[in-house]
Formats: sequence, C-alpha cells, structure tokens
Amino acid sequence: MSNHITIKDIAKALGISTSTVSRALSDAWDVKRETREQVLAMAKKLNYHPNLNAKNLQNKRTGTVGIIIPEFVSSFFPRVIMGIQEVLYGENYHMFITQSNESRSQELENMRMLREHMVEGIIISTTNEGGNEDAYKELIDSGMPLVFFNRCPKTLAAPKVMIDDCLMAEKAVEHLIDTGRRNIVHLVGPVNLEVSASRSQGFANTLNRHGIDPEGRCLPAGIFIKDGYDAAQRLLDAGAPLPDAIFCFNDPVAIGAMKALKNAGIRIPQDIAIVGFSEGSMATVVEPQLTTVQQPMHEMGRQAATLLLKQLHATRRQMPQTVCLDATLNIRDSSVAK
Repeated sequence: MSNHITIKDIAKALGISTSTVSRALSDAWDVKRETREQVLAMAKKLNYHPNLNAKNLQNKRTGTVGIIIPEFVSSFFPRVIMGIQEVLYGENYHMFITQSNESRSQELENMRMLREHMVEGIIISTTNEGGNEDAYKELIDSGMPLVFFNRCPKTLAAPKVMIDDCLMAEKAVEHLIDTGRRNIVHLVGPVNLEVSASRSQGFANTLNRHGIDPEGRCLPAGIFIKDGYDAAQRLLDAGAPLPDAIFCFNDPVAIGAMKALKNAGIRIPQDIAIVGFSEGSMATVVEPQLTTVQQPMHEMGRQAATLLLKQLHATRRQMPQTVCLDATLNIRDSSVAK
C-alpha cells in the first residue's frame, strides 16, 4: 500500500466529499457517528497517516528546525548536533540537517531549501568562505529565528553561542612558553572566519607579552588534515631553522602537521611541540596524544537550541543574546616540557 494515502483516497473509496472526511477525522460535531466510524475504518484499512506538516501549517508551525553546518569531516559538528537534538526532541521538535561543504553557494542553497520547507527556525555555523551576511540579515528581517554557534558573524546582531577563542589561544600559547619554547609559529585557519582572527589575536597577544615579535610567525593553513600536512611540509622545505613549537588553528591541522614532521624524522615533542584546538575525536588516538583546547561541543548545541526555543516561544522579538561558554586546555604528550 502506498505511503501517500490522502483524504481524497478515503473520500473516493467511500463515495463522500473530502470535506466530510476531513471533519470526520477532526471529530467535528456535525458528522454523523456512523459516517465517522466508516471514515476511521477506511483510514485504517488504507493505512492513512495525517499530513503533520499541513496540519501544523494551519497553526502556523511545522515542528521542524533547520540545522546548517559547514562539514561532517570532523567530529566537532556531529557532537554539537547531539546537544541540539537533546533539547529539541525534548520539546517535540524535529531537525532538518544540511551541510554546506564549506561552500558559500551551497550554504545559500541550504537556507533557501529550509525556508521552502517552512522550518520554524535555523541554527547555523558558517562556511569558511563567508560572504553570506546579507542573506543572514534578510532571514532575520523576515522574522525567521536564527542562532549562530562556533563560527559566528561578528557584525550581525543575532543570538550566538561561542567560546572566548582569543583567551583560549592565549592559554595554549602561554603553555608552550611555560615549557621553554619561544620560537613558536601559528598555522592559521581560513581568513574569512572570525574564530581564525580571534585565535591569531590570542597568539600575537601572548607573544607580545613575553617580548617575542609575532611578525612572520603566522603561516596560512586551513581546517583539514591535508592543510596542516602541507603547511608543515612548507616549513620543512624552506630550509630555515625549524620552530620549537607550533600552535594550530584546530586539531585536524595539528594532526596533519604532526604527520609531515614525523615523516621527516622530527620528534614530537622533543624537537617540536604541537598544540591543537577543539578536542576532536582523534586527539587521544594519535601518537603522541595531542594537547588541545577542549570546546564544550554538547553544551554548545544545547545552548544554541535553547536560544532558538526562546525565540520560537516569545510573543515578541527578543534582543540578541550571546552565550560565551568555558573551555579547557587539555595538556598531553605532544607539548610536554623540553
């Protein structure tokens, strides 16, 4: 039997109008008892299920929230989604999850598609290409509740859930200096991401405090393992003295750098200490285990969902709220003291 049985099929089978079927299914007072019983029996026979979207649209709700994330490659975003799911499912909302593959155009397409499916709100972490601020603003101006997490546009007035990336970068670099390293370089994330700028700023702040000139110490990398591998290989190929420590934009970049260095016979941490950022699932699997900043991914998802629900339940537009969560520096073997 088809999974797309409608009230028209029930009406045709019984030889009655669709409006009578609709009223019978809604237990309307003006439908005879025997007619209602016939409709319910036929609905069961045909395996009819009500169209919840159509029903909810009558009440101006669909019970669905859209999620837009930039990628599924790392473990970061799936773990945030688990936190979002925990809160939304508890409030009888469902999720429509999309991923942008780090593409600005795909992110725009995801927003358009979610709008067409009439989601009630959207939770989003932006792509590394950036450039969609006007589209975000258009959504907000149209009344669509929107919450950003982790990768948040700096200039947009919207609810956000994040950590203090600058502060945690400072703590990570301070740790490297505490272990005796002073020739430190930073493998920088995508230039269009505010989190990249914040972590680079934290790197520079710490070096300046210790009288170390940060000029020339920030090297472009990216966000994936290959990006870290390629950046470290460029260091090796340059022929200049290697740094004694590398602070990386995220864990995949750190793991890629470790692979290139180890292939070249460089010992970690004896020759070069490595620190990552984000506490991915591989941090304790690689050898040596990776020192990294642990972001509260599950709680980040919970807070993002909570901020969205506040907007959905509000009787009037809310002032944008920013939630800044605590993070932790997990010190492991990749950066032990010299």
